[in-house]
Amino acid sequence: MPPPPFQSNALGISPETLNQFWAQFLFSGNPNGAVMGTVASDIGVSALLTTAQLLALQTTAVQLVAAPVITGGTISLPPGGFLYVPTALTADYDFEGTAFTIGNADNAFQIEYTGKTTNLLSMAVTGLVDQAADTVATNFAAATGTKFSAANSANLGLEVKLTGTTPALTLGNGNVTLNLLYNVYCLS
Repeated sequence: MPPPPFQSNALGISPETLNQFWAQFLFSGNPNGAVMGTVASDIGVSALLTTAQLLALQTTAVQLVAAPVITGGTISLPPGGFLYVPTALTADYDFEGTAFTIGNADNAFQIEYTGKTTNLLSMAVTGLVDQAADTVATNFAAATGTKFSAANSANLGLEVKLTGTTPALTLGNGNVTLNLLYNVYCLS
């Protein structure tokens, strides 16, 4: 069955507008992530954080979604570029023999725009990586979101950091698979 026809009456965006940039938003063979009509569809990304990455995550962010490609070509881009908006985060902890020691209850995985510090979506690590068993946690974006300037959000990727009291995680071993859902919007 062919993918449904592209429609975006609300924003006036067509495949001809996105054309060469569309491939970066493909997930399942159907155009996902761009606003279709007035409903945004989610794109998913999954990233495995190793023990070494978890222990360093407070000072070394891990890129989850690269910045959108916005260069070249003769096709016009959305005037303001693209905006990624995270909607849901699931963390799947794979216990490997020693639970992590957590610095404080304020430690959390935080989804941010690349190079920025605005909390877009977060999840406490207490009750997750300090467990002596495989554990899964989920979190969804609040209905009322953070407001930020286009300069601090447009055309930026998404990364995860570990925020809170230092040191956030010590000792322990195991992996966390983060599954992030996000929408892509065209800015005017």
